Amino acid sequence: MTTIIEKLNELQKEILGNLSDNWNAENSKIIFREYIRKQYGFEKEFGWNIILNAYYIIDDTELAKLSFYEFGLQGPSRHDDVGEKYLRLYGILNSVYQQKLAIENLMEVHKIRQSREYSKYLTENELIVLRNKIAAHSANYKLVKGDSEHKFDLYEISRIDLQGDKIKIHRNQKDIESYDIDKSLKEFDKLTENILSEIVGKLIKRIYKNQGKIYNEYQKINKMKDGAVQFGDMIFELANHNSKLV
Repeated sequence: MTTIIEKLNELQKEILGNLSDNWNAENSKIIFREYIRKQYGFEKEFGWNIILNAYYIIDDTELAKLSFYEFGLQGPSRHDDVGEKYLRLYGILNSVYQQKLAIENLMEVHKIRQSREYSKYLTENELIVLRNKIAAHSANYKLVKGDSEHKFDLYEISRIDLQGDKIKIHRNQKDIESYDIDKSLKEFDKLTENILSEIVGKLIKRIYKNQGKIYNEYQKINKMKDGAVQFGDMIFELANHNSKLV
């Protein structure tokens, strides 16, 4: 199954590929990165490097997320291996964090108006918070609470509760915090879909003036993002609990 995030990312790559095909290297007076800078409206040529890196990261991290959705913490082997669960837990948390950074880079280079607000929402997602507590700063988490005894807090995973998609962690060996990974991942995905849709929409408006094949495909993806279902070349939207062909 191809996710909405993957579809939007593929559309970004298709736009870039089309521009590459249309660029005449022999007759052009500027290098390709400068050509892309002008087409996309970037401030610097390095914008080319930023978007290319983001596209690759989004592709890779979507694979990690799909594996987690299908197999959870236990993994495809289905062995009751605690070490495997730790690896997959740290893996999914850091994959989401890397995707967050890639999305933020895209927002910055495309000058998305609400980028600060979107970044704040991404940072506040439970998976990002959990990643910072147990997969990055478990021994010195410095965003302490009012009842903290020290300049940083300590976090440990409850091995007993490392089951399914819900886990518990201990703060300073006493307080317990619970996290629903599956629920938080779905919330992260929905926000990411909306941000990517805005980025791609802005790009299509600039380059294609909201016309043509790319724009039509973008509209289809947006309908699926909002709950429509695709069967072959047909898109079915749900309205008042009834399907209609669009």
